[in-house]
Amino acid sequence: IKCLPLIDFFTISGMTNRKDMIDEALIRPGRLEVQMEIGLPDEHGRMQILNIHTETMRTNDKMSSDVDINELASVTKNFSGAEIEGLVRAAQSTAMNRLIKATSKVEVDTEAIEKLKITRADFLHALQHDIKAAFGSSKEELDGFLSQGIISWGEPVTRVLTDSDLVISQIRNSNQTSLITMLLEGPPGAGKTTLAAKIAKGSDLPFMKLCSPENMIGYTESAKCQVIKKIFDDAYKSPLSCIIMDDIERLLDYVSVGPRFSNLVLQAMLVLLKKNPPQGHKLLIIGTTSRKDVLNDFEMLPLFKTVAHVSSISNSEQLITVLDSSEVFTEKELKEVRKKTDGKWLFIGIKTLLALIDMAKQMESGLRAEKLVILLEDLGVIGLKEIP
Repeated sequence: IKCLPLIDFFTISGMTNRKDMIDEALIRPGRLEVQMEIGLPDEHGRMQILNIHTETMRTNDKMSSDVDINELASVTKNFSGAEIEGLVRAAQSTAMNRLIKATSKVEVDTEAIEKLKITRADFLHALQHDIKAAFGSSKEELDGFLSQGIISWGEPVTRVLTDSDLVISQIRNSNQTSLITMLLEGPPGAGKTTLAAKIAKGSDLPFMKLCSPENMIGYTESAKCQVIKKIFDDAYKSPLSCIIMDDIERLLDYVSVGPRFSNLVLQAMLVLLKKNPPQGHKLLIIGTTSRKDVLNDFEMLPLFKTVAHVSSISNSEQLITVLDSSEVFTEKELKEVRKKTDGKWLFIGIKTLLALIDMAKQMESGLRAEKLVILLEDLGVIGLKEIP
């Protein structure tokens, strides 16, 4: 660049996906001094890209009338131009697969070639099975946490969901706040991660990512920091984003014996939790923890502007609500459980209770209630004495 002759109106343009890997000497004044980030296309931009890549199909009457470009532009949130092009090609491949005859040989139905049209179903199939946005959402991971649904067993669950609705409304409608943080804290097995997944999916934001210690087993401290930073960097590229930071104390490698924790990861998280996204972008961070006291010691708790307590099941009425919703116990068995638990203290997480219900389900009808109470007593989560 430095040795180029002085020619009027001479412009050099460079493109990269990894600006962080470019030598600073190349981007200082006098060289590639003007840097512009090309963001992800909005819905109008995606519609234009789809029109470009489907123009040939429309011209040759190969696209079915049930294909709605506006609909495709709406459902391809956070798709890049290359990913939209890949979606169109995948839809074409899906349509062409219908021409292949399932015989002992690979044969193509030549008679159907002329009548071939790419349909809406082809695009939806490609969306579901073939092409995923790199800056999209972790819907499959979130769906895994919601496989048993949300059981609203009492006011504590209703309160958390109500608070989450306000947070979602704030991230969508507020022009004053670009960074919103919410912490779900409570005892182990209380369903914090499931509630976080429910809140994230309910927000329907274009970008949703799960930052979980399960995905970082065996990582060094530096590697963990890089993974967490990349999740945040990807979120900054989307106008509306949601990050779930699950089991924060495990992300920090916290162990009460010692105590021990990763200061490198802690400092990275402290910085990222209070860093505002770029102008015009909004970020919702949902954290979960079973050790609120530890986060307070780490000076992380004040960074969460909303803190919601996720309670364990603590009385007979809440227990019966869960048992009734499971459709495992008969009315007679429910009355038996109520009789044996009424007036006694109870402390059990919904996750643990669902596991016990599934175990009791393997018993013959009529014996399940007695077995469930025995399991609760063996775990020490139900008091043998009445509440004073």
